[in-house]
Amino acid sequence: MKLDWSGLVNARDLGGIPLEGGGYTVAGAFARSDHPLMLTPTGWEQLASYGIRTIVSLETGGLEGEAALRANRPVEVPEGISAELLRLPIEDGSDDDFMERWARTGLWATPLYFKDALERWPDLYGSALNAFADAERPVLLHCGRGHDRTGIMSLLLLTLAGATAEGIAEDYLLSARNLQAREPGAAEKLDTALQRADTTALESIQAAMAVVTDDWLGAAGVMEEVPAIIKSSLLGAETQSF
Repeated sequence: MKLDWSGLVNARDLGGIPLEGGGYTVAGAFARSDHPLMLTPTGWEQLASYGIRTIVSLETGGLEGEAALRANRPVEVPEGISAELLRLPIEDGSDDDFMERWARTGLWATPLYFKDALERWPDLYGSALNAFADAERPVLLHCGRGHDRTGIMSLLLLTLAGATAEGIAEDYLLSARNLQAREPGAAEKLDTALQRADTTALESIQAAMAVVTDDWLGAAGVMEEVPAIIKSSLLGAETQSF
């Protein structure tokens, strides 16, 4: 569900995603976006009116100095806006093998890396899932462009809710389309990368979803009650539709 928050091009609620067995996720639990630093004063008012209680910055850890600042710009909440800020590292930029394989090839901005990242850093994603379950909702999750760190975390939340692979893939692809307004050619660049890898966004999403088993959740340190909390939030047991 698109959110028209002034200054952002990639803001939407994770409600309305098809579920396995029928039905859809509800709005009002988790929203995703590009970086809130791009919000105008009106956009911040729109965010506040939507009821956002927690803003989660999904960050790349293991970086230092200017690189860390570029990758992980802190959110600055205007006076009068009440929302808790969380900064969660879900990637390790000091992992040279990962950086060589994905970042330096330009494939970091595709779902091709999702499976590898989930297998490589289960503890980071497990800690993030625990934090999401504990956060006061509605939660806004974001990175810089609202595309990949936000995309992989949205995939995890939606997988736990029982969303279809097709629905998760379509949500992912919306990001590149939305970014066209700010980054002409974003959708074409993604399509080209997937074609060169002889795969599709759906196939990449399915491969990543297949990692999220009970064994993976256990190895990731996800607390026993967390999958049920996230699922109930996205199925409407805890939230109302905004």
